[in-house]
Amino acid sequence: MQYLVLTVLLGLTLHACRGVVRLRRTGDAAAAHRRYLRASWALGGTILAAMAVQELILLRAGLLTWQTGLPLHLCSLMGLTALPALLSRRPLLLHASLYAGVPGAVLALLFPAVLDTPWPRLTELAFHALHAGLVCVPLLPMAAGWKPRPQGAASAWGFLLLAAAAAGLANRLTGGNYLFLAGPVAGTPLAPLARWGRGVYRALLALAAGIILLLEGTAVRFFRRTKGE
Repeated sequence: MQYLVLTVLLGLTLHACRGVVRLRRTGDAAAAHRRYLRASWALGGTILAAMAVQELILLRAGLLTWQTGLPLHLCSLMGLTALPALLSRRPLLLHASLYAGVPGAVLALLFPAVLDTPWPRLTELAFHALHAGLVCVPLLPMAAGWKPRPQGAASAWGFLLLAAAAAGLANRLTGGNYLFLAGPVAGTPLAPLARWGRGVYRALLALAAGIILLLEGTAVRFFRRTKGE
């Protein structure tokens, strides 16, 4: 199901992006901005709606607790900031969305950890809509003229460290496993990292995130150089 949801949302987002780019090229900046805003509200609203459905399902199933219901997983944080990022186009939020949100969402689509509820299909749909939407978020600002900077990877890493600090505090207070700091989900690429103990596991998580962000920043720098920017 996740690939179908991703295909649909990605197709709709790319269609909106083409419209924004076409209007910008014709010099109709006002129409391009209106098209961008409509697409941003649609995409950001879809992500928020998917999160709301997830919370309602947990509530109806009796699973909504302090250990499960706080938006302190990476993709939940990115989901909350998606619409503000699209509307404000603040570099910090956009870089976090690109460098941290997209890889996290892709991993969640490849290795979904969906909670078991009495409504599995709806739960899966909401889960996949959230993560597929996060993959699409950076495309709209780029169509509107935003150019990611390689240095944005460092600010995204700082964002992740702040999120980890908040998640770690929440885990200590609630006994939850936000950002999977207490341990990885079985069957995911994180599982082998836990064999050396919790402290080393967390350090390896931070190191892995830093390496991924460094590679992303390097790729953006190379891409911009090839275009003479």
